[in-house]
Amino acid sequence: MTSKILIVEDTQKDFDSFQQTLVNEKFIIVRSSDGKNLFELMEKENPDLIILDLILPETDGFELCKIIRSEERFLNIPILFFSSSLNMDNKLLGLQLGASDFLSKDCDSRELIIKIKNLLRTKRLYDDVVRLSVVDSLTHVYNRRYFQHRLRDEFERARRYDRDFCCLIIDVDKFKEVNDTLGHPIGDKALKSIADILRSNIRTADILCRYGGDEFGLLLPETNFQRAYVTAERVRSKVEKINLATEEKPVFISLSCGISSLVEGGALGMEELVTQADVALYKAKKAGRNQISFYGRK
Repeated sequence: MTSKILIVEDTQKDFDSFQQTLVNEKFIIVRSSDGKNLFELMEKENPDLIILDLILPETDGFELCKIIRSEERFLNIPILFFSSSLNMDNKLLGLQLGASDFLSKDCDSRELIIKIKNLLRTKRLYDDVVRLSVVDSLTHVYNRRYFQHRLRDEFERARRYDRDFCCLIIDVDKFKEVNDTLGHPIGDKALKSIADILRSNIRTADILCRYGGDEFGLLLPETNFQRAYVTAERVRSKVEKINLATEEKPVFISLSCGISSLVEGGALGMEELVTQADVALYKAKKAGRNQISFYGRK
């Protein structure tokens, strides 16, 4: 997989030197010239490594490093300070703020490449360990632990910037009957098929998790009720076409879904947002299953 490097550098000459040094390494290079809107750029580009200049217009690398490390979701991204103004005091301060390594701009280009590759290798190893702890082994989507982790981050971000945010709890209808009559291997096959459909019908910014045995949780940042419904209905209509065929007869499954919204539903906390989605899910089940229900809407 090609690694993506975000370089925060205001000097065009130095940035061009970066590109010339890394041209044969097949990295994807993204540039920010001043560090403004850094979070938005990081969310969009999802870099594997950040290279920070110390001296920037209106801010400095220390302040940007502090901002990056204040967000838990960015803690695993290595930060390399690359500057012509590196002394021991700067290095000590950088380490306190969470920098991963340091390099002077007059260094040998080979040293730069080696340090970048070492930092990327460490990140990959860290990501592998984290992935094993937060990914469901059957469906290969995130597990409930990760759901809770991201729910907190996305809820706080949506509330801070007054943005839409929807939570979906999705349940497989009469799943116990599938397991009891067809066996757990068929039930597992159904869950993996549903996970694949969900995964292929959401955005990269959305968070999909296996919430329980036959339940999935889906977090949709910057999404209102209407757009959340479009996503849920697209998935529901595809799932009801799944045929768990046996030798005796075709077997079809369906989903019910409850949707809550931070802005439109008025949740005061992240746990309440999930509770509201559960309430909406119960309403969909009570109304006959294989349908979508909203909290706070008829």
